[in-house]
This record gives sequence, structure tokens and C-alpha cells, in this order.
Amino acid sequence: MKLLLDEMYPPTLAEALRDKGHDVIAVAASADLAGSDDATILDAATADGHCLLTENVRDLTVLGRRTNHAGVLLVHARRWPRTRAGLPALANAVHHAISAGRLPGPGEISWLT
Repeated sequence: MKLLLDEMYPPTLAEALRDKGHDVIAVAASADLAGSDDATILDAATADGHCLLTENVRDLTVLGRRTNHAGVLLVHARRWPRTRAGLPALANAVHHAISAGRLPGPGEISWLT
């Protein structure tokens, strides 16, 4: 399963997940996507068949209901903080979700648990 990390996530998170064998790209490391609006990012994820991982619940939940997409996986920022200490736990949670086949599919929106 392929995953695109929204811009709030550092490229090091994508690297950690690639080290675990997953196909993961970070918006922050993409010259074409960095600084793009939510619709552009969701369109790029969809075009490449990537599920989008994001904390941007308000905007992407609404946008995801209006457009076709390859899946949106929402992250609760307090449960999975983007801190130095929190990123390894987030990487492990995402790794387990991918490994267990729990990423949302086309048109689906779900929460990382």
C-alpha cells in the first residue's frame, strides 16, 4: 500500500517507514507538492494511488467527501504528536496499520488507531 504524508509531517517519518519496507512519500520533501493547497495534495495522492496521511481533519474530511480519492487516513495530533519523542510511536502505528491492511481504500476516510 502506498502512502503520501501531508506537509505537516517531516521527511524523516517517510524515511522511517520506507526503512520498514513501505512505499511512502512526504509532501515536505517534494518540490512539486510542498506548499500546495489541500485539493492539489489530495489530487496528487489520488493520481499516484497513495492514501493520504494527515492531521488536517476539518479540511480533508470535507474535501474527501466531495472528491474521489485513494483514501485518507486521519491522525489525532494529541495521540500521535509530531515531536522528537512522538514520531517513532507514530511511525510504528502507521507501520502496523499498513502491515495489517488497515489503510482506507478508495473513497474511504478513517482514523489511525
